Amino acid sequence: MMGDVKAKIGPNNEGVEHVMGRHGFGNMNENGELFSELCASHDLTIKGAVFPHKTCHKTTWVSPDNITENQTDHIAISRRFRRSLLDVKNKRGADIGSDHHLMIANFRFKILATRKKIETRRKK
Repeated sequence: MMGDVKAKIGPNNEGVEHVMGRHGFGNMNENGELFSELCASHDLTIKGAVFPHKTCHKTTWVSPDNITENQTDHIAISRRFRRSLLDVKNKRGADIGSDHHLMIANFRFKILATRKKIETRRKK
């Protein structure tokens, strides 16, 4: 799940260590509390706060006056596939005509081929 959820989660993860990391930006707001509860109830991990990056690579929204910056866009992934997401950061130089920065996520999937079991009968 990813998108602009208007949730600031911040670096404080006491009680929700399994949901988010300690590398968030800003202070948690009400939407951040609701988002972390949603992720906890659906067994999701907020991956934007897991990876240690500079502040400029964490902020995803810039106000029109170019002073206020927040981390309001997030990528949440199932805890089952949490090792598949290698990195999440923003791309500030992308010309997309928005006050949001483009988010980049690196994935690595390991897909196992299913093998048909060949039944062998033993002769007695």
